[in-house]
Amino acid sequence: MKRELKPNVEPVVLNGEQPHLEDPRVVLSLLEADQVVAAKERMRFGRQKLSGGVRAMLWGLRIYVVVMLVIVFISVFHAIQAAH
Repeated sequence: MKRELKPNVEPVVLNGEQPHLEDPRVVLSLLEADQVVAAKERMRFGRQKLSGGVRAMLWGLRIYVVVMLVIVFISVFHAIQAAH
């Protein structure tokens, strides 16, 4: 039985030795395509715990974006009014 290799995956185990399953390349070379998809679907990361400084920075960036959007909309409104 000739083994069909998937594209972009190097054959890691070819000489019949016991594969080292700690190496992700070995595992990917042994799995079928639908098994790889199923494994990736099971690996969801979920929400991460962020430090207070990172959360403050993200909220600051959100506020900055909202303020900049308001400034742009006001500038566009004044430009349209000045054109008439």
